[in-house]
Amino acid sequence: MPQKKILFACIPADGHFNPMTELAVYLKNKGYDVRWYTGKTYEKKLKQMDITYIPFVKAKEIKISELDEAYPERKKLKGISHIKFDIINLFINRMKDYYEDVADLFRSFPFDLLVFDNTFPGTIVKDKLKIPAVGIGVVPLALSAPDIPQYGLGHQPANNFLSKRKQNFIKLMAEKLIFKETKLAYNQLLESLNLPPEDHNIFDISPLNATVFLQNGVPEMDYPRNFVPKTIKYVGALNTWTKKSIVKEEKDWKTLLDPKKKTILISQGTVEKNHKKLTIPSLEAFKNEPYNIVVVTGNNDTASLQHQYPHNNIHIEDFIPFEVIMPFTDVFITNGGYGSSMISIKHGIPMVTAGINEGKNEICARIDYCGLGIDLKTERPRSYSIKEAVSQILTTDTYKENVKRLQSILNSYKTLEICEKHIENLLS
Repeated sequence: MPQKKILFACIPADGHFNPMTELAVYLKNKGYDVRWYTGKTYEKKLKQMDITYIPFVKAKEIKISELDEAYPERKKLKGISHIKFDIINLFINRMKDYYEDVADLFRSFPFDLLVFDNTFPGTIVKDKLKIPAVGIGVVPLALSAPDIPQYGLGHQPANNFLSKRKQNFIKLMAEKLIFKETKLAYNQLLESLNLPPEDHNIFDISPLNATVFLQNGVPEMDYPRNFVPKTIKYVGALNTWTKKSIVKEEKDWKTLLDPKKKTILISQGTVEKNHKKLTIPSLEAFKNEPYNIVVVTGNNDTASLQHQYPHNNIHIEDFIPFEVIMPFTDVFITNGGYGSSMISIKHGIPMVTAGINEGKNEICARIDYCGLGIDLKTERPRSYSIKEAVSQILTTDTYKENVKRLQSILNSYKTLEICEKHIENLLS
C-alpha cells in the first residue's frame, strides 16, 4: 500500500501549533508521510520533531506577540469591536494567501488529507482540492446552538426565563453587529475563489464543514448541548510534543518547596508579555504569605521579576515543564490558555483565571461554570481579588472534587488512537 501523505497546517501561534504536535509525530511514526505548513517561527521545532517544514510563500507571518505593533489601531479597541477586528484582519483577510500557498504545494506534494487548526481555511482547501480535511478544535467548541450563549463574549448559559430571553437577544444583536460584517468579508473571500457563499457564522464554519472535526477536550469541560453533529468528535487532551531524549537537569522541586506550605503556580503563558496584568498582582498578593509561590515567565523579563521579588518563598523561572511542577501544585493562577488549563485538569489542579482577549474569556467562563476554578472576569485583577479567590479554592472542597472528577474522565481517553482511527477511516 503506498505511503499516505498528510499535510498539517496552522496559523503561526503557539496555542494553534502546540496541540497538534504530538499527533503529527504519532502519525509520522505510524508510517505516514507528514509535512507541516506554518510560519518560520516553528521551523526549529519541526526539525526536532523530524517533520518536513513547509514555509509561507505568499502568506505573511505576524507573530501573535507582535499583533499590536502590526495593527496599532487594535490596541484602542475593546469588546465587540476588538472581536470583529481580529476575525476580519487576523483570520479572514489572511485566508486567501494561505489557500494559494497550499494549492501551489499540492502540485509537488499531492497530500491525501489535510489536518488543520480551526482558524485555518481548511474547509476551503477541502472544497477546492477535493480532499478530506480534518479540523482540530484548539479552543473550546465554538459551534453555535440554541441552548448556549454566543461564542466570543465569554457568557455562561442562561438558567431562567428572563436570562434566556436576554441571551437570545444578545445572540440576535451579535448576528447584526459582529457577524453581518464578518460574514460579508468571508463571502467576499469565497467569491474571489469561485466558491458559493456561506450561511454559517465564522465560528461554525470549521466544525460544520470539516470532513471530521476533532475537538480538543471532553464534553464535560463544555457547556451542555442538546445536539452535537456526528462529524464532531471529542478526543480528550491533545498534548504538546516534547523531545524526551534530551533530558535537561531540572531543579529538585521536592526539596525546594516547603512541604508544610500550599504551592501556588502562576503563569501568563508565552503570548502575554505585560506582567502588570496578572503576574505582579499575584506576587503582590502572596509575597509575604505562608505559601510556596512558583512563577513561570515564558522567558519574559525573568531577571527583573527575580530582582523585584527576592523573597525566599518565591521561585521565578524562565521555564518549568508543567508536567514537572504540577504534581506539587495546589492552585494554578492563569490567564486561561487552553493548553495549560487542560494540563491543570489532567493533574487535578483547580484554577484562578483572569483572561479576556484571544478567546480566553470563553475558556475562563467554562472553567468557572464547570466548578473547576474561579473566573475573575478581567485581564487586570486586583491583588485582593486574587487572594480571595485562592483562599476560597483552598478552603472549599468542591473545586478539588470537581477537578478530580474531570481529571479521571479526561485521562480515560486514548487521544492519539482515537484521532488515528478517524484519520484512517478517511484515508481508507
